[in-house]
Amino acid sequence: MLNLKRLQYLDAVYQCKNFTQASEMLYVSQPAISSAIQTLEEELGVKLVVRSSRGVTFTYEGEQFMRWARQILSSCQEAENAMRDLATSAEQRLRLGISQVLTDPLVPMIFSTFLAEHPKARIYLNEGSMNKHVEMVRDEMLDLACNAFPGPPEAEELELIHLSTMEVHAVLHPEHPLARLERIPLSLLGREKLIMMDAQSKVKELMTQAFERHQVIPDILFHYDQILCMANLVRSCRYVGIISVAPGQQALGCEGLALRPFAEPVVLDVGFFLKKGRYLPRLGWDLIRFIQENIPRGGPEKQ
Repeated sequence: MLNLKRLQYLDAVYQCKNFTQASEMLYVSQPAISSAIQTLEEELGVKLVVRSSRGVTFTYEGEQFMRWARQILSSCQEAENAMRDLATSAEQRLRLGISQVLTDPLVPMIFSTFLAEHPKARIYLNEGSMNKHVEMVRDEMLDLACNAFPGPPEAEELELIHLSTMEVHAVLHPEHPLARLERIPLSLLGREKLIMMDAQSKVKELMTQAFERHQVIPDILFHYDQILCMANLVRSCRYVGIISVAPGQQALGCEGLALRPFAEPVVLDVGFFLKKGRYLPRLGWDLIRFIQENIPRGGPEKQ
């Protein structure tokens, strides 16, 4: 039977590629780590690491074994976290990613109402785009994300929980000629200077596809990750911003500006996603139910 502590020592060496740094990471003496790995090699009957003046190199057998070792360590950590989560006296924690266009009204709801009902809970927020959060969920840096849904193949690794549908809008100065239209033909955007959402966002992906369908070459000045920055440039320079809007909501920071959807609607599904097969803390499921019960329902509404 494999010894868990020896696997932890080996994993530290794998991360650091150096015995001294691994010993400092674990607060364990270097001879203890060396002895543990030597014992592990004897038990397995293969050479796992090769030490040299330039550091540590893992053999082919060592690289293959680490795939299993890291899965074992991850499963043990997940089991420990799950049991702590189920202990009613324990502080509950959740690492939550959220799209910048969903912070209002979700964040006020979470911190003013939801956490009041969960006084022992701690939620650590990470604001970002879809692709960023997909990667963080996949790498287990986030427990849960609330963002636009990715397409295949990324979606195949995730459990998706639908909340609503959003529609992409142009953000305009109220005196801009396009603000007179109820819906804007995409062909007219070829004449405008655009401020596009983050290059890792679902909106950027969908708008690129829409421009290609309509044979429009967009003049994108830059991609923004702060809505207030985009809105201020729309106000001062009469540029055209691009944003997705939640049903029944005015985009935060765009007060006083005109939001207009497109003649060919550009829509996206949004909701929660988590890594398939990975334990989600009970706090996460409680939050999902809370948002489902309190978020405005329905499809895109005209602004």
